[in-house]
Amino acid sequence: MRRLDHLWRVAATGAAFAFIFVGGGLLAGVMLPLMLLPGAGNHGRVRRVIHRVFRFYLHCLRGLGLLTLVFENTAPLHAPGGCLIVANHPSLLDVVMLVALIPNAQCIVKNALWTHPLLGPLMRRAGYIRNDLDPEALLEACRESLRLGQPLIIFPEGTRSQPGQPPRFRRGFANLATLTAAPVQTVLITCDPPTLVKGEPWWRIPPIRPTFRLVVGERLEAERYLDQTHRSVAARRLVHFLERYYAEKLGYV
Repeated sequence: MRRLDHLWRVAATGAAFAFIFVGGGLLAGVMLPLMLLPGAGNHGRVRRVIHRVFRFYLHCLRGLGLLTLVFENTAPLHAPGGCLIVANHPSLLDVVMLVALIPNAQCIVKNALWTHPLLGPLMRRAGYIRNDLDPEALLEACRESLRLGQPLIIFPEGTRSQPGQPPRFRRGFANLATLTAAPVQTVLITCDPPTLVKGEPWWRIPPIRPTFRLVVGERLEAERYLDQTHRSVAARRLVHFLERYYAEKLGYV
């Protein structure tokens, strides 16, 4: 029975990955053009469609027995006003979970996704921010998103975590926080046993069903990390604080 369960989860995981790529292409190329009307609000409508699709997707993953989901204290994710949603990044499903919980989430996406033949059109229709813009254009896009009250999802590690190692954050998110004076909402994500980690093929699944836990934690208002004479000092202080915060929550300190 254990062998059959493992084979079933491998096959269902493959189907789930196919759904993301093929379904994303169909959504961008066929469904959204039929659903949307001309107008400036299309990006927001597309993001809300993606939000609902990701909620349905997680429901299917759970129904297929591929994972267990635990969400805790998610109400702050729906607070009005723009903020930076800062999360650690243990697996490929992290952004799916966050977008499924936040109806109008804004994301900074890699160039590889922006230009992907299937998912690229969806990224562009959603109005997501590409990460290879020049610094001034990237800052202005993020600032405008926050001004419009859109939560901006950021993974400060820049890539998925390495299992067994404490988080190491790049300073880019802290520079953005200090330049925009946006609140920082922390989110802690864990996966036990680890799966879909960096450098691991999708078919190498764990022997038992993994449990994904997403906990919305402390919220840092801007005045808490901007009380420094120099912005660069404030950015370093914010990075140091959040690295320690996540290391403690993950049991490294």
